Amino acid sequence: MLREIKKYFRLKRKVKKFLKEYDAFELTKIYSKDSYIKFRSLFVETKGEINDKISLQISNKIGKYSNVDSSNGILGSSVNLSEKIKKLQQDGYVIFEESLSENVIESILNYAQNTPVSYLDVTTENQDFSSKKVLFDEKNIVSPRYQFTGNEIIKCPALQELVFDTSLLYFAQEYLGCKPILDLVAFWWSAPFEGKGKSAAAQMYHFDLDRIKFMKFFFYITDVDTNTGPHCYVKGSHTKLPKQIDRDGRFEDDEIEKVFGTANLIEICGKKGSIMAVDTRGFHKGKDLLEGKRLLFQIQFTNSLFGQQYDVIDYQLIDSKYKDILSKYNHTYNNIS
Repeated sequence: MLREIKKYFRLKRKVKKFLKEYDAFELTKIYSKDSYIKFRSLFVETKGEINDKISLQISNKIGKYSNVDSSNGILGSSVNLSEKIKKLQQDGYVIFEESLSENVIESILNYAQNTPVSYLDVTTENQDFSSKKVLFDEKNIVSPRYQFTGNEIIKCPALQELVFDTSLLYFAQEYLGCKPILDLVAFWWSAPFEGKGKSAAAQMYHFDLDRIKFMKFFFYITDVDTNTGPHCYVKGSHTKLPKQIDRDGRFEDDEIEKVFGTANLIEICGKKGSIMAVDTRGFHKGKDLLEGKRLLFQIQFTNSLFGQQYDVIDYQLIDSKYKDILSKYNHTYNNIS
């Protein structure tokens, strides 16, 4: 009992100290690598409660936009989105009935097939990408993952239009409970590679901890079935970290299955153009491909820029038709503007 009491007060002191560091970040927008490591450790030790505490503080401080018009966006009006937001809060993922049009899919696919891209170096355990850029060629696969940079992504008009879609902004705001910040866009090919590089390619179960609170939109640009790399998600795992697996790292399938049960391990298959929203604080992975290829686009919104460092998108690459959105929702697009 005495040991547990000491452990409780030791954790309480660590939380208090970190909250002071986070308050300093709010003033200066500067934090150390050590602070981020502490944050990840406290997420595990508090089973996620530290994130919830800070998120409430952020929501109370920042508030929401009062004028986000979602009706012209790809997801439709705010009236239609309320049930989807509730489902994301409950399950940690939601699949939309809406999808990308054939023209948009073709435009994105054509861009990806004709733009040289870096690929994951499987000779290391890290997420290191090649300096050499190559066109993706499914007949000559050299890596399980080929990834575009933020500026390469934003050069594609169809992808840029999704980045500035106000229905996505509205949805993110309602889920995060405050004005969202666009902090990451990602776009990559996945290919079969005999299981090599599974961990670095995010093909083992894990939870993301990029930020305090965040959510992602995923867009399938190719058809995805059980053999072509579906996004796999553990339903309901985004709310609290179970004691049996309260560590930071990668997890084998059977370890996750023992804790959550097979019924909660969801494979999200879908036709090209499919759209989903996911809270990747929950356990998830991209299933390694057995055949074919997968092309996926991701947009991430967060409530705070404390956490991982990502490339800032070049403002000069933004089409002038989006400048009003940049100005109107400047808190969201501050990483660009």
